[in-house]
Parts: sequence; structure tokens; C-alpha cells
Amino acid sequence: MPNFTIEKSVKLLVSLILSSLPVFAAAQGWLPFPVGGMFFVFLLAACFWIFEVIPGHATSLLVILSEILLFSNPGKWEILQTFSRPGQKSPPPSVFLASIADSAVILFLGSFALAKACVKVGVDRWLANRVLPRFGDSPKYVLMGLMLVTAGISLWMSNTATTSLMIALVFPLLQILPKEENFRKAILIGIPFAANLGGIGTPIGSPPNIIAFASLKNQGYGAEISFGTWMLVAIPLLLLLLFFAWFWIVRAFPASSGLRLTLQFGETERSDSKRNLRFVLGTFFLTVVLWFSESFHGIPAGVVAILPLLVFTAAGILDSGDIRSLEWDVLILVAGGIALGTGIEKSGAGEWFGTLIGSQAGPNESFWVLGIFFSVGLFLSTFLSNTATANLLVPLALPVAALLLPGNEAYAIQLVLGSALGASLAMSLPVSTPPNAVAYAVGGFEIKDMAKIGIRIGVLGLVSVLIGFFLFG
Repeated sequence: MPNFTIEKSVKLLVSLILSSLPVFAAAQGWLPFPVGGMFFVFLLAACFWIFEVIPGHATSLLVILSEILLFSNPGKWEILQTFSRPGQKSPPPSVFLASIADSAVILFLGSFALAKACVKVGVDRWLANRVLPRFGDSPKYVLMGLMLVTAGISLWMSNTATTSLMIALVFPLLQILPKEENFRKAILIGIPFAANLGGIGTPIGSPPNIIAFASLKNQGYGAEISFGTWMLVAIPLLLLLLFFAWFWIVRAFPASSGLRLTLQFGETERSDSKRNLRFVLGTFFLTVVLWFSESFHGIPAGVVAILPLLVFTAAGILDSGDIRSLEWDVLILVAGGIALGTGIEKSGAGEWFGTLIGSQAGPNESFWVLGIFFSVGLFLSTFLSNTATANLLVPLALPVAALLLPGNEAYAIQLVLGSALGASLAMSLPVSTPPNAVAYAVGGFEIKDMAKIGIRIGVLGLVSVLIGFFLFG
């Protein structure tokens, strides 16, 4: 097999051994066979995502295929009949294939098209030129402006792309500043952190968000969680964390005395480019308004997301090359998380796991269970892809919530959001998030510089979520 080294072979063997344990337990009568089969798929996906035996999106496809073979058994193989739930009809393969075209995946696809068009016509420069001058030339306030612009863009597009864009915009400034200027570190750390934090503000801001959003929608919480309600919860947390991130960064990496910064980015003067800019901005604002007013017009956010995709391709803003360059691997990775949630529900593994947790923790421990899910997400995502972390935690959160506080929809939403937020707020290492890796690749700071700010943000996020649960739960 191409590029399959001895190290990867060992990781594959370890993955297969670990993931086979639930099947062995089922064979011994310790687990129902459908539950053992689902936890085989779950552990296999977890090991493959952790060890990176194959690409993450390939693991997601493996999840979908495995669930179809085990629980739909389209070939009617007798050896797989034991994985069917007693007294229930096997779900058709389309139940698991639907994850690829889930409305949340389409929502993410539409957001990618929106972001691609905005970058192509220069919305980032247009926005920066209208926001940054208002912060003057004091370095610490220029950094505040940069972080606000970065977080604002990251609400609507990939935080990785946002970081790349913003670092490209300020790169001339980084070249002008002396190598020994401490404030260079503030800029290089502030931009990726702002992009990471901006990603929590909307359902389309990051893959963990869309996985949580899809999970809640698919489990019947659509009336309780909409695009607007997500932002109502997430934006205050985003602003709080963004302020403290800025405060800690300027304290840790103060600018030299007398340093003044002025940022101005070139914009095109061509009339056709200006028309395209206005057209994209108009479509952008119309899409956002429709997302916000879902409860009024009744059109799901995933359906609204088709609008920019249709309009930009029809108008020629995006060509076939642009469509091919969209992050299809991320969409497949997200679909794998949705498929895991479907499999956990259809196999009965969620009910079994929820009962197991519920027998160890009653309603009085629900507060601490939220802290545990957030903390585990924070820890795993420090070393793992935040998408893979959310894929593993979010499907388990709903059955646990249902057993701890039956019928309490608010707690179910909080536990799912807590899992996703924990995965999104891990940013203490360059490997924790792609934006961190992009900034670290530029050079100019050490890992410990990033870690001392990132750890504080993660802890503050955990405390803020628990206080919010205590006050409003």
C-alpha cells in the first residue's frame, strides 16, 4: 500500500486490536451485539483519527461504510445478522448515506462558497480598511482592531483561511518591524487566537459547531436551536474570551516605547471589481438575514445556504475551479461525525451508554458531567483535530443528557454545545488548531509563548461555560 510505513502498520494493528474489544465483549455476553458493533466502529474511528492511520475524511467514509454493512446488512449476510437490534427492522443504507447530504453539511458548503466569493472580490481588505483606522496608531489598539476584524471574518468563513488572509495582509508590517520587536509575537499570536475564537460565534464558524448543530437538529431540537439562538449564546462568550485574549497578549508582549503603527491595504479601482464587491456583499447580507429570520419564514438554514452557491456560480463570481477548490475533505469529515451520531442512535449504543453513565451519576451530578465533557474536549483537541474530537464527543452527549435529566431540552443543548466548545477552545499548541499551525510556520515566537495564553483561554472558557450553566441552566 502506498506510503504505508512500518509505523503506520503498527498503529493499524493497535487500532484493530483496541476496536475489536467491544465485539469480544459482545461475544462473551457482556454487551448486546448491536452495541458492541457500534463501539467497534466508534473505537476504530477514534484510533484512526488519533493515530492518523489514514486521512481523516477517509476515516469518515469508513465509518459510513461500516455502519451500512453492520446495521443495514444489504447483502443479507448471515454472519452480520447478530448486529441487528432484536424486534426492530434494520435501517436502510440511505439512513447512513444521508449524512453526506445532511442539511448541516449543505449549510457548511454554502458558507464555503460565501467565503470563497468574499476572498475573491476583496471583502477582507474592504472590511479592514473601514475598521482598523478607527483604532488609531497605538500598537495595542491596532492589535485589538486586527483581532476584532479577524474574529468577525472567522464568524463566516474557515478560521484557517481567515488566519492565512490576515497574516498575508499584515506580512509587510511584520517585515518592517525589527526582529527583536516583542510586539511581533503579539500580532502573530493574536490573529490565530482571534480566528479560533471567532469560529465559535456561529454554527458555520467551525466544523465542531456544525457537528453539534446537526446533532441537535437531527435529534428533534430544531425548534430550540436556530442560527440566531446559537449566536445569542455564543457571541457573549466570544467577546469575553476575545477581550481577555487581547489583554493577556498585550501584557505578555508589550510594544516598544514610542512605536506607532498605521495599516492601510490596497483596494482595486476597477469598476467591474467594485460591482462584484457590491454584489457579493449584497448576497452575503441577504443570506445572513435569511439565516437569522429562519423562525419567521420557515426556510431551514441549510436550504438558505444554497442561495450563495447558486447565485455566485450563476453570476460567474465562482468558476468551476473555485468549486473544485472548496474544502470537500472537511465536509466529508463532518459527515462522518453525523454518521457516528446516527449509528449510535440506530444501534442502541447511545441508550446503553447513557444508562451506564446515568447509573454512576444522577441529576445532581449534571453540572459536573458538563465540566467533564468540556474538559475532555479541551484536552483531546489540544493534540487532535477539533473536528475529530467533536465527532467523538457530540454523539455521546445527547444520550447522556437524556438519562441524567430526562425531558430537559436545555441541558441536552448545553451538553452538546459544551462538548463542541471544549473542542474549539483548545489552542495552547501549534498542533491544536490549523490557525495556530499557520501562524507558527511564519516563525517569530516559541511554543511556550502560545501555550501560556492558550491555556488561560481554555480555562476561562471552561469556567465561563460552567458559570453560565449554573446561572441560566
